[in-house]
Amino acid sequence: MKALKISLLRSVLLIGVLLLLVACAAPAPAAQPEAAVEPTSAPTQQPAVAEKPTSAPAEQPAKVERKDILIIPGNVNVPAPDMWNPYIPGSFILQGMNQNMMEPLFMLNYETGKVEGWLAESYAANETQDEVVVTLKPGTEWSDGTPLTSEDVVFTINMLKEYAPQLNWSGSVKQWVKSVEAVDDRKIKFTLTGSNPLFVMENLAGTTSQAIVPLPKHIWEGKDPVTFKNEFDEKTGSPVFSGPYVVKNFSSTQFDYKRNDNWWGAKSGAFPLPAPLEIHRPWVADQAPRDQMLVNDEADLGGGNSPSTNLALMAQNPKLVSYTDKPPLGWIDPCPRMLTINSTVAPWDKKELRRALSYAINRQQIVDVVNEGAGATSSFIFPDYAGMKVYQDAIADIIAPIGEFNQDKARKLIEGQGYKLDAGSGKYVSADGKTLTLDIVLPPFMEPWARMVAQQLNDVNVDAVLRILEWGVFRDQTGRGNFTAATQWDGCGSVIEPWFGMQRYHKKWVNPIGTAGTEYVDNTNNGGRWVNDEYSALVDKMGGLPLGDPKIVDLMKQAVTIFADEMPDIPLVQTPAFYLYNTTYWTNWPTADNNYVQPPNHWQHFLRQLIEIKPAQ
Repeated sequence: MKALKISLLRSVLLIGVLLLLVACAAPAPAAQPEAAVEPTSAPTQQPAVAEKPTSAPAEQPAKVERKDILIIPGNVNVPAPDMWNPYIPGSFILQGMNQNMMEPLFMLNYETGKVEGWLAESYAANETQDEVVVTLKPGTEWSDGTPLTSEDVVFTINMLKEYAPQLNWSGSVKQWVKSVEAVDDRKIKFTLTGSNPLFVMENLAGTTSQAIVPLPKHIWEGKDPVTFKNEFDEKTGSPVFSGPYVVKNFSSTQFDYKRNDNWWGAKSGAFPLPAPLEIHRPWVADQAPRDQMLVNDEADLGGGNSPSTNLALMAQNPKLVSYTDKPPLGWIDPCPRMLTINSTVAPWDKKELRRALSYAINRQQIVDVVNEGAGATSSFIFPDYAGMKVYQDAIADIIAPIGEFNQDKARKLIEGQGYKLDAGSGKYVSADGKTLTLDIVLPPFMEPWARMVAQQLNDVNVDAVLRILEWGVFRDQTGRGNFTAATQWDGCGSVIEPWFGMQRYHKKWVNPIGTAGTEYVDNTNNGGRWVNDEYSALVDKMGGLPLGDPKIVDLMKQAVTIFADEMPDIPLVQTPAFYLYNTTYWTNWPTADNNYVQPPNHWQHFLRQLIEIKPAQ
């Protein structure tokens, strides 16, 4: 019955969902007072840190002035605007629910490499890394004024365990959490199924767009989380989360939020109250009008698709500033672009043909043309971050062949599998006359990369064709394995260590074709359904070691060697994001020279930006 409910609900959510751009033995030691932890700390103890709009109840000024409103246009028309359940796969959270309303226990700050406290002030692990005690900050509350306690965290974790694998994050929770208990109102004790030094970073700190967020037990208890919409209710103030903003108005094309002046963060002194009285997130389908809104001071945050576009916009409005004006231009997104191959689909289940595709791709041409020379090529799943350099350097020789552009090698590998050129079509055909075709699916915003890849594959006589799918359809088909190839970013996640991204290709994530994959909200783990026992065993050993352990490098090199031979996923290019800020009304944006946190505005880390930006007037 639950499966039927999921199917019915997903049918509502399939169209128009976007990402961007895109885991009681001895008692644990007492938690430490620090709110942040260096990820390289010792393993024995880790102190750490359109419809008619619907109005939410609150006291609002008669009219909020433009100077007090933060405006962030988006490019997604949300088909189910009254869906506020973040744990249903496919549910859209980037309309502000993720950035304004939900709060994690910790945040992984890419710029500092630290796990920083948010709802929680610290965590501490025992010597064997199979027990973790998390301590909440004093004064945490829900937006309806109810105290947020350890019981809410315990309720949320147990809910995810019970309903695995039907909810986002539930797969990792079921795998790793043996039990969870409230020690007192502030302390939560996680007893794990085994040693896992990376449990907090993976699940509670948000390595990509979101971490596990607590839910209010007093509202969710007794509800079926697979079907519960958590919809707006004027009497109760629903949807209730703990963040500094609540819903004011919403429709499929506009989401407006108002500041909760009673936000626990400001009341307790943990954080300053955000300056914007309201946040508006209108839907603007096309890039050009979004850009014009920046020029006209009708938007505060955005950016063009290229350096030249940003330069043209800045020339029209001197108040516009870019993330950086120094090469490499743009902020490096942690998700390099990839060409994912479904390893269960013949003939692409043969590694020789997957390697042929890699040789056929001219990555530098993609950088030069699509990115106008910004960014860099990519030969593996890691982003070019300072924290990843030691790992990138260790595997440089192993991954060099992945990045090689060699059409002759591509053709020889194809012909070695029995394919011959057909004089009529100019494409490779098998002995039984079947054309070697690669059907590539993609969401609309991936088209520039995908179109050039398809062209390059056709240059070596592979019949590569594109199918552009709306985001919800794309995520559903790739998550269920109903595709042959896809341009996406599914190796995303490693920013200070190699395990997180590499474990996304573990065999544990492989489900039967037609069954939804396990997601970390924004992309499916092992969407290509590649199974390699040796690789998975090596990744498991890596995950059992503390951050910075020298044994990790050797295990990583062995696993990467297998990846390079099998080519389950084909790296393309690094992903520069060309952020542009309007300083007419708001200043102190995160830039390369003021990098207090990573700059994406569609991730949960945007909460940090909200307490940092300052009024310009």
